[in-house]
Amino acid sequence: MVPLEPQEKVLLSTDFLSTTHGELACESCHGGDAVSMDKSSAHTEMDPQPSINNPRKACGECHEEIVEAAGDSLHATLAPFTKVLQKRATMDNWEHVDEARKNHCASCHTSCGGCHVSRPQSAEKGFVNGHTFQKRSDPLNQCTACHGSRVGFEFYGQRGRGDVHAKAGMDCVACHGAREMHAAAPQYLQGRYDLDQMTRCTDCHENLRFGSVREHAVHIGKVQCQVCHSQTYVNCYSCHVGKDSEGMAFFQNSREVESMKIGLNDDDRAPGAGYRYMLVRHVPSDPEMFDFYGKDGFANFGKVPTWKRTSPHNIQRRTWQAATCNNCHGNRDLFLSETDLLDYEKEANSKVAVSDGMLPKAVTKTRKLSIDTSKVRTNMVVDANWLHENLEDKQLVVIDARDSAAYDKGHIEGAISLDPLTAGLRSGADAEKPFTLEEHSKVAEFFSRKGIAASDHIVVYDQKASTAPALLAFLEWAGATRVSYLSGGVEGWHLGGFHTVSEPTTREAHAFGGTVQPAFIVDSDTVAKLSEKPDTVVVDIRLIDRTLGLTKHELAGRAGAIPGSINVPFGAFYMENGFLKSPTELLWMLETYGITPDKTVITTCDTGIAAADGFFILRYLGFPDVRVHDEAWVNWSRTR
Repeated sequence: MVPLEPQEKVLLSTDFLSTTHGELACESCHGGDAVSMDKSSAHTEMDPQPSINNPRKACGECHEEIVEAAGDSLHATLAPFTKVLQKRATMDNWEHVDEARKNHCASCHTSCGGCHVSRPQSAEKGFVNGHTFQKRSDPLNQCTACHGSRVGFEFYGQRGRGDVHAKAGMDCVACHGAREMHAAAPQYLQGRYDLDQMTRCTDCHENLRFGSVREHAVHIGKVQCQVCHSQTYVNCYSCHVGKDSEGMAFFQNSREVESMKIGLNDDDRAPGAGYRYMLVRHVPSDPEMFDFYGKDGFANFGKVPTWKRTSPHNIQRRTWQAATCNNCHGNRDLFLSETDLLDYEKEANSKVAVSDGMLPKAVTKTRKLSIDTSKVRTNMVVDANWLHENLEDKQLVVIDARDSAAYDKGHIEGAISLDPLTAGLRSGADAEKPFTLEEHSKVAEFFSRKGIAASDHIVVYDQKASTAPALLAFLEWAGATRVSYLSGGVEGWHLGGFHTVSEPTTREAHAFGGTVQPAFIVDSDTVAKLSEKPDTVVVDIRLIDRTLGLTKHELAGRAGAIPGSINVPFGAFYMENGFLKSPTELLWMLETYGITPDKTVITTCDTGIAAADGFFILRYLGFPDVRVHDEAWVNWSRTR
């Protein structure tokens, strides 16, 4: 979600006054005393959120038909969610469950204003454009301000490669228009997929069965479109709610896991959903979810699946599971099985899980993938088990690349703290060229003070692969010869059954001794020259909204991207929890973009950190000529 300054949230723009709504008196919608010159009196009975508290008066006088329907829409009522809770509860304990629902689950609803003039209440409120009403909702400040951690992250590439529709410049309204958003939800509606007005892939992609793609003719009517065209997505586990000592309502998920699971369609009532196989996402419901309000709230927990139909917003024309038939057919791990279910949810998902007998069989005649992994530098990635077994190695240096607060809370025993964002390895935001690497002598001296030698085996980890790979890139540039990333980071360490400690570790200072690798770093002039050559490709690691110019870094001269660059968001390389995707999948994916080892590859981003992250990945994959655009977009955009 793009941050709003405090003044932006409340100040009206002068442009608003020349709009249709600006011609109305303020009290027409908000009430209050328009005659009084005293602030307190003028605001008496003033309603700051009229479209929520009284939409029929505030909006319905002009938009009567829309308001009548929208008042019963899914955005306004969240009605299906209440029905799910009622199925899991009983009449005896519904009072406690409903209290929890109101405190923790009902605040996400919105009304007209939350989609057309300001951010929804649950997304910190504030005017999107100085109180100017917009017919088309703002995808960043409104749609994904609420639907951000899942839909927004998937759509713009915070997780995965992003969505092909986003890269084409389409926004949320391009698919989810007024017909769907304003539609009244009928009483019998059990979920959003039951809505007749719901947008479907085939609304645009028609007659696929009779097109040139053989797989469409084979799978249409049997398989949900997203099974072949989505990427991995986040699944949440065991949400628990409660109130703190000050009465503030809170909720917390036990764990988030990025994965993909295909389940059986347990309900084909939804329009256009008569297929057998569908993607399912784990919802964070738990039998003890509402125990703060009363024990045994979900006495009928098994009545509703916890693995439910999903439609990830990360569509790609070509995906890994569809790259060849047997990436899906016969792949037990891809299909939801009983072993994927927690003990308390086996009954709930009995109709969704795919038994061995229902698993599509492997295909004997299918296209073969020719992916050369022989050049992959496998020693550049280690797992938790390897690290645990080698912690006593005196030539092993373990670095925690998270911030100091995370390090102090708990880190791998023996790890030293080194956050590349704050360590002073790069120039500051106020420098002539912000965020560029300092001179090699200064960087090497810093590593020396930390007790790191270029000849050491240096293993770096973090939380979500956002800083560790970049630090590894800086170490290689400075001359380190043996560097490795801990796949899965600190979460992978915990999943391996290993503990963390809070006592800090320091190392005795000694000479770093590294020989700088100047070819690893290029400035903007070099990027401009090399990008004109056919054997060079510039890879922009930023999110899609940045490359489209929808948002920009605060220090950038303008929004946009380097001409001719290819956008591969950083999330394409890693799972949500920092586990690295397989080399075969990554090399296949890069090849679909035309990014191959026979080319010079330059990685770029806003400030150089994500570019350095991408540099490390490409080095690991065996690319022989990879370079980091250290000046990045912040500096490029100021001079070009």
